[in-house]
Amino acid sequence: MTLCNCERCGQLFITKFEKRCKACSQLQLNESHKVKDFVRNHPHATLIEVYHQTGVSLKTIKELMRA
Repeated sequence: MTLCNCERCGQLFITKFEKRCKACSQLQLNESHKVKDFVRNHPHATLIEVYHQTGVSLKTIKELMRA
């Protein structure tokens, strides 16, 4: 276990392998569900449409596209 700063909010937390604190990890999970649900219902949506309709940041959407 090591002491680490959350890559999203900067909060200090103890971790084994996570890069985000518990709150930011939960937020990421919620945002990913939002994006996946929207894309499932609108498969031909552009990146900008997903951004405008979900309110999820472009950075997060791009990270989800890589995963």
